[in-house]
Amino acid sequence: MTDVVDAWETALTPADHEALSALLTAAFPGSEFGPGRSWPASWARKEARLWLAAPDGTPLAHLGLERRTVGTPAGDLLVAGVGDVAVSPAHHGRGLGAELMRALDARLRSGPFAADFGFLQCREAVAGFYARTGWTAVANPTRYLAVTDARTVREGHWPTFVRPGRRDLPEWPDGLIDLRGLPW
Repeated sequence: MTDVVDAWETALTPADHEALSALLTAAFPGSEFGPGRSWPASWARKEARLWLAAPDGTPLAHLGLERRTVGTPAGDLLVAGVGDVAVSPAHHGRGLGAELMRALDARLRSGPFAADFGFLQCREAVAGFYARTGWTAVANPTRYLAVTDARTVREGHWPTFVRPGRRDLPEWPDGLIDLRGLPW
C-alpha cells in the first residue's frame, strides 16, 4: 500500500529533498542529483512534486512538474511539463509507475496543478512505458533552451507525449511547440 503525496516545491523540507534525491539518484545513476538537491542542476526546477510513499514515508515513485505557457501555431497552451519520472529500482514491476500516472490524471484536470495538457519528452528506451500508461505520442517538433547553455535555442524531434488535462486530446495542435525555457 502506498500514500500519494503532492507538494509545491517551496513546501518541501530538507528531509523531503534528501529522500527524493536518494530515489532519483538510485533511478538515474550518474545523474546530477546531489545530497539535499532533488532536481538536476541544469534543467528547469520543478514547481510541484507528486510521489508515492511507502507506509514509513519513503518515496517509491516520483514525478516533478512545472506548469508553463508554451507557444504553438494555434496559440498559447498551459501545459504541466513532467520530468524526473522515477520508480525505485527495488520496486520495479509492481505497477507503481502506472499508479503514479493515474494519480497525475486527477491533478491535471482540476485543483492547483491543473493544466490544459500534461507534456513530456523522454528517451526512446522508455517511450513504451508512457504509451502503456495513458500518454499519447505526438509528432510535434520542439524548441527549448539548451541545458548546457541556457542562451542557445535548440529545435528538434524527440519522443514527445501529451495527456489530457482540462482540454481533450483532439484539441492538441500540430506544429512547433516552443517551451519558452529549459526542458523538464
